[in-house]
Amino acid sequence: MIEKSDLRELVFRLEHARKSLIGPKFRALGLPLGQGQPRILNSLLKKQHVTQKELADSCFMDTTTLSRVLDRMTESGLVTRETNPACRRSWLVCLTPEGLETAKKVHQIFSDADALFCQNFSDKELAVLCQGLIQVCENLEAGL
Repeated sequence: MIEKSDLRELVFRLEHARKSLIGPKFRALGLPLGQGQPRILNSLLKKQHVTQKELADSCFMDTTTLSRVLDRMTESGLVTRETNPACRRSWLVCLTPEGLETAKKVHQIFSDADALFCQNFSDKELAVLCQGLIQVCENLEAGL
């Protein structure tokens, strides 16, 4: 019989396995863990020249935390901030050439991990799993 606490334990196990799989690959690229830099780079690869607010939303980060991480990423030469012609009080975040190359490598790491995550699932099973996880996310977000 499955207990409600089993879901929590499985989520922890899943996150631990995910970090163990991709963490060393990100460290090899010089990206510190736990700061969201890979997620930021992957997001910027999809759409460059975004405001910090848009980037924070797409990465599920608060803008203050994102700002500190972007400071470090700017210092390491991965991103730049440009003035936003549409609003002088905001910045547009862009990848540098080095950031673009790193973002491509990050994207490949995520793609490889995605393939491994979905291995041995039929399309139907994957859809059911994703729908269940969406429901868990919505339950948690409703409790905030």
